[in-house]
Amino acid sequence: MSRKNRFAVISFVFLGIAPVTAYSADLFGDSVGVTYWQGPYAGVHLGGGLGSAGSLTTGGTVVGAHGGYNFQAGKFVSGGEIDFSSSEIKNSSSSESFNQTWLTSFRARGGYTFGNMLTYGTLGFAYGPTEYVKSGTKTESSKLGWILGGGIEAMIAPNVSLRGELLHYDLGSSSYSDGAGGNVSLNTTSNVIRTGLNYKF
Repeated sequence: MSRKNRFAVISFVFLGIAPVTAYSADLFGDSVGVTYWQGPYAGVHLGGGLGSAGSLTTGGTVVGAHGGYNFQAGKFVSGGEIDFSSSEIKNSSSSESFNQTWLTSFRARGGYTFGNMLTYGTLGFAYGPTEYVKSGTKTESSKLGWILGGGIEAMIAPNVSLRGELLHYDLGSSSYSDGAGGNVSLNTTSNVIRTGLNYKF
């Protein structure tokens, strides 16, 4: 499957959450229609991303796990989350290649719940190693950057939720060998769409 087709399928899954949440909107709320989100949770996720490394266009899949804790005051929910993703976001040609091997983030989340649904924004720090190969010379770099995004999560069964989210990673600029005795500076960004399944303890 081509990179564009993979991204289209993941986008379709993300959009498909909407009818699922609509179907279950009345199932798991309290007497005033507010779902209880407070407490620890953990889950798994998968998705795909498109991005850039300098003038190179990158893309590929991600799969990983995440966990966090929510605090709730009425319909307002806030908390923190950490995640780890194995990444296939890369670019490869006959003369050069770039690869993001994994990504992790430490984020704050805040949102509003209605019915069984939670809409939220998220912001925090991102970290990940990269590899760049030019003319047979490989350079590795690890960068701390930032991440910004948002999503929709729905409680689809008692203590089980399904989410879809869009995350923008910016790992900043790193210097790599150009294979000819010089250096090239590449700024690394990725836009990742992913879906996840969580269990609230």
